[in-house]
Amino acid sequence: MNISRCVADFGNSISQFMIDGMYFEMPSSIAELKESEFKGLFAHDVSQEMLHEQIVISFMDGEKKRYFKVGEKAKADLLGNEHIFKLHDKTESVTVRALWMGGIAFYHAHKRPEQSNETIELGYMGTLVPVWLLKKASSFKEKIAQMEKQFQTQTFELITAGYVRTITINVHQVRCRVEGETARYALKYDLEQNLKEEAKKFKTAYVVIDDIGGQSQDLCKLQPDLGRAQTANDFASVTDQSFLTVLESFRKDKLMDVFSDVRTLETFIYEHVKERKFVYIDPITRKEKDLTAIIEPMLQTFSEYAMQKALQAFYFSYGQTVYYVHIGGVCHVLKFYMMSYLKEALGEDVATTYHIFPEESRKLNIYACEIIAKNEIAKTTKPAGAGE
Repeated sequence: MNISRCVADFGNSISQFMIDGMYFEMPSSIAELKESEFKGLFAHDVSQEMLHEQIVISFMDGEKKRYFKVGEKAKADLLGNEHIFKLHDKTESVTVRALWMGGIAFYHAHKRPEQSNETIELGYMGTLVPVWLLKKASSFKEKIAQMEKQFQTQTFELITAGYVRTITINVHQVRCRVEGETARYALKYDLEQNLKEEAKKFKTAYVVIDDIGGQSQDLCKLQPDLGRAQTANDFASVTDQSFLTVLESFRKDKLMDVFSDVRTLETFIYEHVKERKFVYIDPITRKEKDLTAIIEPMLQTFSEYAMQKALQAFYFSYGQTVYYVHIGGVCHVLKFYMMSYLKEALGEDVATTYHIFPEESRKLNIYACEIIAKNEIAKTTKPAGAGE
C-alpha cells in the first residue's frame, strides 16, 4: 500500500488523523496488556462497523514485545488515561507511538479488511508539538527534531480478531510543526489551498491564537496577515490549570458517586453542554439527576480563568489592532461560557468583533497540517522546468 500523506494531531483527549484526505479520530488512550491477557480478549471476530472501537496492537520495544489496547478499546481502562494527570512529553511518549500505529492499523484494516501482511510506503508524515514542551526545551529546533524521531520505519501487528496482520511502515519524510501557530494556515486557506475571504480582516492586524486542549492552554502571537511568530517571546503556555485535571479534581470532590472516571464525566459534559442542562440518567434505574447547578459554576470559573490568561499573554502598543482566535477542543465545547465572560469584561461589541471562535475550531490544527502536507508534496513533485 502507498500512502501519500498522513497528518496527525495527538491531543490529550482526542487524536485526530487525516490519511490521504480521510479524516478520523480516536480517544488518546492506551492500555498495556500482558501476553496472557490479550489471548482471551476477543470471543469472536470483530465486525467492520465496530473495528474503530476494537484496536489492539503489538510491537517490539527494544528486546521486549508489548501489547496495547488503543483508542476506544482503552478509554474505560483505569490506566488507559494515566497520561492526562501530568504534562506528558510527546517526544518520548509511548502513548504517541502506540496511537500512531493504531491509527495506521485502523486505516489499513478499513481499506483492506481481507489483507494479511503488508508493507506501507508512507511518503509524508506530518504532526505537531505543543508550545509548553517547546518552551521548556533548550531550543525549539531540538525538540521538534526529537518529535520527528517518533515516526520512523516501524513493524507492528494488528491483533484485533478478524483483522490480524503484520504491517511495516516505511516512512520517507517527517515534518513536525508548532501547535497553535500552525493553525494560521487553516485560517488563511481552505483544504484546497484557496485563500479564504474572511482572512482579509487579518491583513493589517495582529492575531493571538489561543489553543486550549485537555492538557494546556497554548498561545501564539502572529504578525499581521497571519504572519509567523517572530521570537520565543511570541509564545506562551498555561499549564497550572488544565481542563482534564480540573475535571478530575471536580469529579473527586463533587461527583465521585456518579462518575467512576474522568473520561465518562468529560463525555457527559460534551454531550450536554450545547443545551446547558446537565441531566444524568442512571443506566439501571433510569432515574434522572439534574447536575446543572453543580457543573455550570465549574465550567464558568474555568472559562473565566482561561480568557483572563489569553488577554494577559502579550503586550500590544497603542494603535495596533488585535484579534483573538480561540481554537482547540475545549474552546469548541466552552464557547458559550468563554464568550459570556468576554462580553461582560470587554463589552458585547468588542467581544463579538475581536474574539473569534471558528466553526471547526477543534480541527484547525489538523486541517493546517493537511494544507501544509499538500503544498510540500506538490513542491517535491513539480515537473522539471515548471515555473517557480
